[in-house]
Parts: sequence; structure tokens; C-alpha cells
Amino acid sequence: MFSLQGVFEWLSGEVKIWFLIGFIIGMAIFCIKRAWIAFTLFLLGTCFIGMFVINPELMLKLPEKMAGLLNLS
Repeated sequence: MFSLQGVFEWLSGEVKIWFLIGFIIGMAIFCIKRAWIAFTLFLLGTCFIGMFVINPELMLKLPEKMAGLLNLS
């Protein structure tokens, strides 16, 4: 049976590489411009998005954990 698992693994590897390149470029731009507040926000935002790029299963676990903490389940 045909499976897209190989394509998914290849794309996830490519996304991680491009995400890292974009992170380094963005970080360099903000540091050169000495825009420290923008750099901090960029760092926090990319860290939050990076969690889901590196571990996509986290998208399913995080809402369940937050619902448990807030007693919504």
C-alpha cells in the first residue's frame, strides 16, 4: 500500500532546516539593528513556533494538558 510517511519525514526535515536558517537570519538582522525589544519578541515567537515544528505531536498534547490544568475536561 502506498504511504506518504517518507514524504512527511523528508518535508519535516526540510522545514526544520529552513526554520533554523530563518531564525539565524532574523536574529542577525535584529542584533545588527540593535532592536532589542523586537529581538526579544522574535526570539519568544520563534521558540513557541519551533516547539511545534520540531515536535508536531505537541499540538495534540498541549491543549489536553491545558484543559486538565484549567479543569475543563
